[in-house]
Order: sequence, then C-alpha cells, then structure tokens
Amino acid sequence: MVRILPAVLFALVSVLSACEPAQPQPDSVAKTYAEAWQKSDYQAMWALLTEGSQQAVGTEGFIDRLPRIAQEMTLSSLDVKVGASSRPSVNGTADPNHAVVPLDITYHTQRVGDVRRTTTLAMTYIGEKDKGVWKIDWAPTAILPSLTPGRLVRMTRLNTTRGRILARDGSELATFVEGAVIGIVPGQVRSQTAMIASLAPAIGVTEDSIKQKLAQPWVTNDTFVPIRTLSGAALDAAKAKVAVIEGVQVQATRVRSYPTGLASQTIGYLVEASDADAAKPERAKRGVQAGDMIGKADSGLEATLDDVLGGTYGFRLTVIEPNGNPVETLAETPAAPGQDVVLSLDPAVQRAAETALGDRKGAIVAEDPWSGEILAIASRPTYDLNAFISGDVAAIAKYSADPNKPLFNRATFGQYPTGSSFKPISAAAALRTGVYKYGDLLPCPVRWTGYGEQFAQLNHETGDLGNIDLRTAMARSCNTFFYEIGKRLNDRDANLLPDAAKSFGLGKATDIDYVLEAEGVVPSPAWKKSYFKTAAEQVWNPGDATNLAIGQGFLLATPLQMANYAAALANDGILWKPRLVIEIRDRAGATVKKLEKTQLGHANATNTELSLIRDTMHAVTTDRDGTVAFVFQNYRVSTAGKSGTAESPAPGKVDAWFIGFGSFEQPSIAFATVLDEFTEVPGRFGSVDSAMATKTVLDAAFRAN
Repeated sequence: MVRILPAVLFALVSVLSACEPAQPQPDSVAKTYAEAWQKSDYQAMWALLTEGSQQAVGTEGFIDRLPRIAQEMTLSSLDVKVGASSRPSVNGTADPNHAVVPLDITYHTQRVGDVRRTTTLAMTYIGEKDKGVWKIDWAPTAILPSLTPGRLVRMTRLNTTRGRILARDGSELATFVEGAVIGIVPGQVRSQTAMIASLAPAIGVTEDSIKQKLAQPWVTNDTFVPIRTLSGAALDAAKAKVAVIEGVQVQATRVRSYPTGLASQTIGYLVEASDADAAKPERAKRGVQAGDMIGKADSGLEATLDDVLGGTYGFRLTVIEPNGNPVETLAETPAAPGQDVVLSLDPAVQRAAETALGDRKGAIVAEDPWSGEILAIASRPTYDLNAFISGDVAAIAKYSADPNKPLFNRATFGQYPTGSSFKPISAAAALRTGVYKYGDLLPCPVRWTGYGEQFAQLNHETGDLGNIDLRTAMARSCNTFFYEIGKRLNDRDANLLPDAAKSFGLGKATDIDYVLEAEGVVPSPAWKKSYFKTAAEQVWNPGDATNLAIGQGFLLATPLQMANYAAALANDGILWKPRLVIEIRDRAGATVKKLEKTQLGHANATNTELSLIRDTMHAVTTDRDGTVAFVFQNYRVSTAGKSGTAESPAPGKVDAWFIGFGSFEQPSIAFATVLDEFTEVPGRFGSVDSAMATKTVLDAAFRAN
C-alpha cells in the first residue's frame, strides 16, 4: 500500500485550491452603480439591485422616485466616490457573500449649494463563486442616511420681503400693510360652480376671473390659488362671507400699499407672476415662482427695480416625516430681503404739481438745475395703484377704458410739439453762430415772407410790432421774428438749429436710470431721409427750418426732456443726466449704492449767451407785455420762463407749455409744464393756464425752502 504523507497531502490541496477561479469583488459593481447614478441612468442602477430590493421598493420607489428627489433638491449634478469594500464578520470569519461599500456623495444643488453625505451600499453575492454576481440590497438610506422608509426629501422656500420706495424726506411712497390673501384649494371644493358663484360677489371679482386663475397650468388639487388680496375695511367685510364657502381659505400676508397716491405712473404696481415671468433667468435665480407678486412690466419703478426691491427667496433642504415634521436639515440658503429705493422726489412739490394739474390731461416735471435730481414728475389724470393690488376689477376696467388714458405716463412718454418754448434754443443758436447779434432789431410783422409769398407764415398777433430786439421778441413771443432767425440759420447750414436742439438734450433719451421714456424727435435733413420713404417727403424744405425755429413742424419732446433743457438754461449750459433714483439702502438703512450726479454734455452756448437768454426769459414773466407777466405780477419769487402754444393733432386743441426756472437770480428749480390737448377760448390761453399751474409748484418749492 502506498502511503501519502500529510505534508504532501496539504501541498496537493493548496495547489488545487489555487487553480480554482476566485470570487469577484463587490467594488466594481458599486463603481458601476455610482457611474450610472452620476449619469442619471436609473435603469442601469435598477438592474444592479437584488430581486428582493426590487420587489420591496418597486419601480415607483426607485426609477420614478430618484428623479423626483433630484428635482426636489434642484440637483444640477452629483459626485459619488466609492470607498473600499469590507466584509461583515460571522463567527469571527469574514462573510464571503456579503459586503458593505461606503459612498461619499456630494449633491450639487441650485438652491442650497453643495450637500455632502456618506452612505453605504449593502452588497449580496448571488450564485456560486465565479458563476455568481454581486447585487445591491438597496434602501433609501443609500441616498441619504436619514432617509429611512416613509421619509421624504423636501425643499422649502423661505419667504423674502419686498423693499420700500421712499421719497427724499423718508416718507413712504410704496410700503406694506397687514392684509390677507383670499384663495382656493381646488381639492377641497366639491362644487366648483357653487363655490365660484358664492365667492365672486363676496370679494368683488367676476366669476370669469376666478375660473381663469383656477385654470392656470401650475394649479394642482393641493395648491392654494390666490384670488384677491384685501386689507383694512374691505378685508373685514369679506372675512365673514368667505368663512362659510367650501374650499376657500384666508391667509394672512403683508399687502403692498401706496399710501400717498403720488407719481402713480412712475412708481408702477405689482401683479402675479405667470409661468413665463417666473421662468426668466433673473427671476428664477431669485426663486420667484408663478403666483408671486412682481413689478408689472412697463408700469414703472416697481418693474424696472424688481430685482432690487423684490429680494431673493431662501431655501431649506430637509428630510421630513410623512406628517411633515422635520428630521434633518441638509442645507439652507437664507432669504435676502429686498432693498429700499430712495427717490429724489419732494413730496410737497410732487403733490403741488398733481394738484395744479387736477383732472386735466398734462404733466409737470421739476428738476434741481445743479444736480439733475427730479423733484416732481406728475402726470394727469392719474389712477389708484392700490386698485391693482386689491384686484378691484371694476376700477381697473374703468382705468383701461378711460379715453384720457390715466395709465399713460405723459411726463416721460408724452411726446409733444413744444411751440414757442423752443425759442430760447433758436436764440442760443443765432447768438452762437453770429446770424444775430444781441441788441439788433428785426421786424415783427403780422405776415412773414422771407422765403417768398409761396412760403408766407403768420404771427400770432394781429398787429405789426415794427422792429424789435430779442428781449421783446421773447417776451411777446413774436413768431415772425423767429422765422427770420430760422431762415438765417438754415441759409448758413440746415443742421445748425437741429444740432443746437440736440445739444440741449432734445431728440434723444435723457438716459435717466430705471425710468422708461420716449426719445422725442428733432427734425433735420438726415432725419427726414431716414424717416420718410419717398424722395418728395425726404426733401428738407424752407418751412421745416422756420417751423422748427418756433417749435412746430415735426419737433416732439417729452416734459422730462424739456425740464432738463430748462435746467441747462438755468445753470449755464450743463446738461445733466436726470436722476430720480438717488440711493439704494438695505433694510437697516445702510447705503448700498448711491447714484451720483452725472454730466451728459454741455449746451452749445457760452455763459454770456445764456445769461442774455435768461434775461429775455425774465422778460416773459416780468415785462408788461410778457405773455404770462400778469400770472407772476408781484410774485415773491423772481422767475424766468417761456410760454408755448403748439398745434395739437386733436382738432381745435393745443398743447400748452410753460418752461423756466426760479429764482431768476439764483435758480434752484427748473420746470416744464404741458397741458395736453387744451381747449382755448376767448380770454383763456393754454400757456397762461400752464404758467398758473407752474406757479402752484413754485409756491410749494419755495415755501419748503
């Protein structure tokens, strides 16, 4: 018998064992899982799970849920680092069929930044040695350690607060008061028809408006759908009525309020954001969602300063219990409150301007000639901004249908022929170019034929004034004197007068920050060629030049431009960038940004020439024959100005101007007033009424001083 020694037997067994295929390691499967997760390939991840795990969570708990969690987290990407696997010990021996693989996960979120957590994958070997495969015993804790079965991932938005709009004295032009939003939770309504029929009259809205809000694409059964915001007595009256309507809720909120009612068209108002509004990059970045209150596009400062006033919503990412109780806060970005905006408006001057205009169509702009700060910017008729906040359907419909267009900002978008208020520019161009020397006398006939009988033009006065100087021509606003000025300039160079007008800021936007405005028109040979289509229309005619000299023809200007031009007359030709917004502050009152005064250019006139022109404008308000002298007779403040009456597109009506500054010796306020489509009657002239309205503004300005 052959006997095999134990040592030889051991060696033989060892050799045979070494020849057997080794069991694969779990690490490669974990890495495949991690790579698939980083690519959002949930199907590939699902294929790596054990059959028991798949049965336990189902596709809805994995393939459907993981992308929902990613969306809730606002996940842009994630990084998964796979650690070295380890084996649990069984009776002191490493378990060959089970392993644990650590995952170091960094979630890159849009709302709360990076969230880093360490989780583990429980691995099970299925099959015989080399013929088996490693699978993942998956549970939600592989996503987040605290995400045990039943728990949820929730991103909660943290409310911000909107900033205020303040006048220069600190008074609030736009602020907040306590109020409530009355809304509907659709899933709590059994009969929508009955609910709408009861709610509409209770809160003063139409049934159609409720239906439209409920039909918005973002509305779900669990969504609170705001219908109308109320405050004060209106809220008190509605509360009892809506308390018994099924599915209607009242949620306390702070309501935007415009307590002074001033400068409505310039301040603007808020509306609910649509899906398209909320999707705009700047708003999405701030966390704005459909249904939030944002500045109504093109309505005023509430819109142009929406990013400043609106603040930024905060976000908190948490794991919660099914009942909503928080388990863990994963990360948080705090909300940033909106900033306050300070305007240069003087409330007393602004109110005086609005009172002076009353319900007449028109505008008044007042400006500090030494800084460009806007002291008043009034447009009438006006409207109540609070009607848009409360959703007063009847009032809003009335404003929209009003033929006098109260929503229209005449101060910045009204473009009018300037009439004789343009004549100081004609005088400046004449003096600068030497076509007229101060003190020279020119005729002021009833009828001017400088370009021949076929181009005859009339004066507004019915008698021949004879030869007069510039001071008298300005005081009495002699058109025929200025026709001759226009001819002389045009004969030398057709661009002289248009260029002079542009140097005073006409024909282009003033570049005022955050305020939407029209550009106006200064006609010139080049402008006609670009504006008109036919060769005949493009010709620069003699009448274009003489009409421009008296502020007629194609010339158009806004009251804002005219006030800035008046300021340049007062301050020796400095053309400022007008400023309405002068400061942005944080909610503690600290200055975040100051908008310093900026010079845009200089009028094409010397200080001496402007001094002479100011003297002629002083004659308008003080000489016996000045067009508005009786308005300022014995007035305590010395003034300088120029009236203007321009033909309006409306038949039988005029656009009546008065521009100027006060005091004459030390100007501290420049102004432009226009009465839009004014009806003149015997003994009542539009420019005189315009001067009287301006006088009311000066009363407020100099009483304040």
